[in-house]
Amino acid sequence: MATLKQFNYLIKIVEEGGFIAASEKLFIAQSALSRQIKLLEEEVGFEIFDRGDKKIKLTKAGQFFYVQLKNSVLNLEHIIKNSKDIANGKNRLIKIAHSSTIIMSLEKVKVFDQASRHLEVHFELNTLSSEDQVLALKTGNIDVGFIRPPVLNHFDELKVAKLYHEPLYVALHPRHILAIEKIIKIQQLRHESFVSTPHAERGGLSYLVSNLCLNAGFTPKQAPIQSRKVSQLQLVAADIGLCIVPEEFTEILPEQVRLVPLEAENSLSDVVMAWRKNADQVIQKSAEYLLQRLQR
Repeated sequence: MATLKQFNYLIKIVEEGGFIAASEKLFIAQSALSRQIKLLEEEVGFEIFDRGDKKIKLTKAGQFFYVQLKNSVLNLEHIIKNSKDIANGKNRLIKIAHSSTIIMSLEKVKVFDQASRHLEVHFELNTLSSEDQVLALKTGNIDVGFIRPPVLNHFDELKVAKLYHEPLYVALHPRHILAIEKIIKIQQLRHESFVSTPHAERGGLSYLVSNLCLNAGFTPKQAPIQSRKVSQLQLVAADIGLCIVPEEFTEILPEQVRLVPLEAENSLSDVVMAWRKNADQVIQKSAEYLLQRLQR
């Protein structure tokens, strides 16, 4: 059976203008090179070179064969290289999800860029609720999740590492009576309308806020318009109500919103990174690289 090596020998002979020059470039004996081409001709069933002339010359069939073969070999080498890259984990697409309350800051994006270059992988970033991330990780729909606990689903089957924790703030309109405060106690929000309240089947930041209110002896009052996403800040800017957000929301704060530090027991919000315990080596390396550079 004809081999890729024989095809490359043929291409080199034509490009170098003869067997002698090609054998020198290929670092093999001229007799061995001639034997390989003879075997190739026997395999394909026709003469590739016209040996009646002193100067190297392709037959008509050989000329057609060479032109088609060169294009095919270049494509085949590209396929082989890409296949090797895949086998070695290169150019792999790693699917990342993060809660909408975890801001993909410039600092985080730079870490992903460095990881992509260093590990030779690609990243796809999407937002997904913390609760849904746990399920998506277990089913393999995403590879790494950035989650803001608490979540109702269990973390079994997953590796979970804490990245950082941050204080909570009350986001309110500058005209709000509490906007002049230097610090707001959770009890002061008893009669306020919240633009974000917990989902019955999800955890995350809204669930944490609800627990803070319940521990203070009241249930958060719902505003007439609500959102569990980053758009809740737009509702605050429209003076619909207020919400409690983590410190990193300062990076996306609308002009008509002020943040005031919240005073409450257990008012720190954690951010964790999770991935499957049985994830392959490429995902494990990617997760470890991200963890090392994002953990603080």
